[in-house]
Amino acid sequence: MARIVLALALLAGANASLYTNVTSVQKYMWESFKSEYGKTYSADEEPKRFGIFIENLKIADERNVKEAAAGGSAQHGVTKFSDLSQEEFSKFYLNAHAGMKKGNAKVAEIEPLAEGVRGLVDWTGVYTTPVKNQMYCGSCWAFSAVEQIESDNMRTTGETVILSPEEVVQCDSSSYGCNGGWSESAYEYVKSAGGLSTEASYPYTKATEQGITGTCQTDEIDPVVSISGYTTVNGESSMASYVTSTGPLSVCLDASSWNSYTGGIMNVCGHSVDHCVQAVGVDTSSSGGYWKVRNSWGTSWGESGFIRLAYGDNTCDITNDPTYVTMA
Repeated sequence: MARIVLALALLAGANASLYTNVTSVQKYMWESFKSEYGKTYSADEEPKRFGIFIENLKIADERNVKEAAAGGSAQHGVTKFSDLSQEEFSKFYLNAHAGMKKGNAKVAEIEPLAEGVRGLVDWTGVYTTPVKNQMYCGSCWAFSAVEQIESDNMRTTGETVILSPEEVVQCDSSSYGCNGGWSESAYEYVKSAGGLSTEASYPYTKATEQGITGTCQTDEIDPVVSISGYTTVNGESSMASYVTSTGPLSVCLDASSWNSYTGGIMNVCGHSVDHCVQAVGVDTSSSGGYWKVRNSWGTSWGESGFIRLAYGDNTCDITNDPTYVTMA
């Protein structure tokens, strides 16, 4: 979809801008977007969404200019979020609560990455389950924590068990369900509950997909994987040392500009933590190094559900809250 829109934009002007003031091209891009993502609107809603779509083209252009100036390779363009305002996007998808108490994490004593270690180490498919989709629920915090438990369970036991973010969203009373939470709160819930159910036994429901938390379904709880604690890692070099040698890390960071990301290595990002994801790989090369980060917005976003963030500059504040768990 991004390639189609970019080609149309190039036809509309001499530069590589996505935005064009040619009405016929705008309309064609809009209809292509709706067709690609299965979007439909009421007669009253359509003009509003079209206006937001055009504004988002301008925002994507601005971000591309900043990335190019910073030497980044990230590309911003049309995504499935292009009909949402920045405020709507933040409300529905960015609900990690940076101000919440982070719990009782131990601090890992990890040596910084040794000099000379270069190249990509990627645990995708080795210690990760498939990319998930939180839908219109601000449950990133639960997905990040559950994915980390899945990864550490795979790493420790050799078993692949797909676990239930829904149980955490609905049953963790110290968080706010679809209105946000923090990964440590999710870990504390799993510890106190004696473990976590599978996705099959406690599935992600249509209510939660639509942004409604719902209530804890105690009759669906059947713990199969439990943890005894969780640990934080301090500093980007120590994080890289851990990921290079051991496995993925749950991380919470600033994803406010990710709604327009379509690919490449992002260099320009904020530092207001609002989203939790999972760092599944790292390339520590001195030039072009990056973190490979798994998101929970489905495979139609980014690079098949992943994003790359420049390594070594605390891009998007990736060092804010890295954690892993210890299996019970």
